[in-house]
Amino acid sequence: MPAQHWRSVPRTAATDTIYGLALSPDGQRLATASWDSLVKIWDVAAGRAEHQLAGHQGRVYTVRFHPAGNRIASGGTDTTVRLWDVSSGAALWSQSGHSSLVYSVDFQPQGGLLASGSEDGTICIWQVADGMLVRTIEGHPQYVQGVVFSPDGTRLVSGSRDCTMAVWDVASGEELTRIDVINNGINSTQFSPDGSRLLLSNVDGSVGLWDLENGNQIREMEGHTYPAWSAIFSPDGKRIASGSADKTIVLWDAASGAELARLTGHQKDVYCIAFSPDGRWLFSGSVDRQIRAWSLDGQDPRWETLSAAWEAAEAEDTRAAAEAAIAHAAQTPQQGPAPGLFGRLFGGKR
Repeated sequence: MPAQHWRSVPRTAATDTIYGLALSPDGQRLATASWDSLVKIWDVAAGRAEHQLAGHQGRVYTVRFHPAGNRIASGGTDTTVRLWDVSSGAALWSQSGHSSLVYSVDFQPQGGLLASGSEDGTICIWQVADGMLVRTIEGHPQYVQGVVFSPDGTRLVSGSRDCTMAVWDVASGEELTRIDVINNGINSTQFSPDGSRLLLSNVDGSVGLWDLENGNQIREMEGHTYPAWSAIFSPDGKRIASGSADKTIVLWDAASGAELARLTGHQKDVYCIAFSPDGRWLFSGSVDRQIRAWSLDGQDPRWETLSAAWEAAEAEDTRAAAEAAIAHAAQTPQQGPAPGLFGRLFGGKR
């Protein structure tokens, strides 16, 4: 894809790093998890936040939409996993089964279970309906950065900083297989749409594609100069996108591993990315506190409307923030200039 075929529009979305991002199944809403302790739900077309979900007592690292699109799960440094109602923004439940921060959450495609991976090396499986802890899986001596259910919901894969990924039986919690990713900590995991391959983003900046049937690596894609924080398949499985600490997003051809395009615009690490359901747009979140919408198709007629709405929403927020700052300054008592030496000694009187 030639560089001129992609365009992007930024939107300031938080007061601190945006570490997690997810798109609803219908593509109409975007959820962000940020280090300012907030989860936000955005109207994609309008570029405006519908709900600001407060409850986490610390940084929020991860967020996912339920397959039905009506719930959101999140996790963060307060060790809790939380479930929220999308339409109202109400908190449905909050549970703590981990002893350290929650890096990742994922819903079973059938919708009944939720998995969470933690810095404590454990995986918890929860019932979505009531938040009951089904089981805790132990087996990683280091951080579990990524957890992901297989498309049929029968297996769960965990990727860890211990340089292994493990495949677990969801029904029993039994470990089915473990694959060594030699000398390479794992930052994220994702199944291909058909469930036959697994995609990893790695600490050394590489993106690995693995065959789960035989446990062999199909290929390693090298293009990032710093850690690859996330990697995802397009909905049709034909492309891969990866976000990195080198501030770029790279699009890859899934069949050949060839680099298709390098997207630039973020000023700091790109932690999280998500494709639109039709694969024509991409969304990203960064340490620079912005989310960006990217058009990957120069012929998409919807792009001009979306980019205009995002630019207008950003301008309105900037104007409101400036007015609030002026109002605050006007209400703050003004202090006179600091007295000089003579004034400090003699009370400012001569």
